[in-house]
Formats: sequence, structure tokens, C-alpha cells
Amino acid sequence: MAVRKMADFKTHIYWGIASYPIFTLLSLSAIELLPVQQLQDSSLIGSGYLLYVLGSDLPDIDSKSALIKRIIEILIASFVASALYISIISPRVQPFLLSRLPSLPVAVTLSFSLAIISGLVVSKLTNLLSHRGFFHTVWGSLLYGLVIESVVIFKLESFGGSMNHTETIFLGIAGSSGYCLHLLLDKIHGVKRTRRSDPGQESNTIL
Repeated sequence: MAVRKMADFKTHIYWGIASYPIFTLLSLSAIELLPVQQLQDSSLIGSGYLLYVLGSDLPDIDSKSALIKRIIEILIASFVASALYISIISPRVQPFLLSRLPSLPVAVTLSFSLAIISGLVVSKLTNLLSHRGFFHTVWGSLLYGLVIESVVIFKLESFGGSMNHTETIFLGIAGSSGYCLHLLLDKIHGVKRTRRSDPGQESNTIL
């Protein structure tokens, strides 16, 4: 039975690392040619690199055995806990606890513990995903890019800082491009359907 294996973690990551300079060349050339604002901060190239390489294996978040899933669970739990504490729990729940408790440290500790528990619960929702479902589509790559831009905008609004539209979009496209690289490699290394003894039937076995 002639079956080709799907691209593994190392293949996706190595291709992500190796192809980012090409992405940088193409994207910076496009920015120079288009009537848009230029990149002002060279550190964005490094940030884009991290998002691109992360995206190059991110679609496997729906695989229960994938290393990227465990990493993303930690990131989701941390981000959700921080975002909930800053936006909801600190301004609303914490004052309520403080009115019932005589100690500020205790109120803060309980409030952030609630944020941590909420983050862990949300991160475990990834276990409900079906492997090679939505996250193995172009729509998944677009969602990743939009999440990046939303997080960047949220960070700028919450903690200050400045970044023009081109820089924000650059980071989103970097993430989406790395994500699409994963999909492309899966196509190239995709399973080759094998013919059974009956030529009208095919096997979809994945090794």
C-alpha cells in the first residue's frame, strides 16, 4: 500500500523558519510599491517571525497528540486569564469581594484565581475540536490573522504605544501566511489514496 505520511511537527517548523526570509522580502517589497505607510519599527520583523513560525504548525491545534496543542492551551489559558482580569474581574468582581473582605491582598488573590480558573476552562475547549476540521482550512488562517490584529490593538489600547495600520496588518498577514504554509505542506505530503483489490474502492488510512 503506497501511502505518504503527513508532514510532521519538525517539517512544519523547519519550513516556517526557512521560508520566513522569503515572506519578509515579498512583504517589504509590496509595502514599498504600494501607497501605504512604511514600517517604522524594525523589531516588527522579529515579532512577525515568531507569529509566522507559530502559524506554521498552529493548524494542528485540533490534534490531541500535537505538541502545538499543549503550547497553545497554555497561551490561551494565560491570555484569557489576563484579559478577563483586566477587563471584567478587576473593575467589577474585585470591588464586590473587597466590600465583603477586610483585606485587599485576599480580594486580589481570589479575583485573579477566578481569572486563572476561567482561562483553564476556556483552554480545554480545544479538546472539542475535530482533527483536520475547520482549523485545516484557509478560514482558519484568516481567523488567526484577525486574532493577532485584535490582540495587538487591545494591547496598544490597554498599555499604550503606537503602531500604524501597515504594521498591524503586517503582523496579521505574517501569521496567516505561516498558517497557509502548513496547509500547503499538508497538501504536498498528503495521504495518497490506495486502491484496494476492488478498483472501485479506496483506502483513506493515515499513517
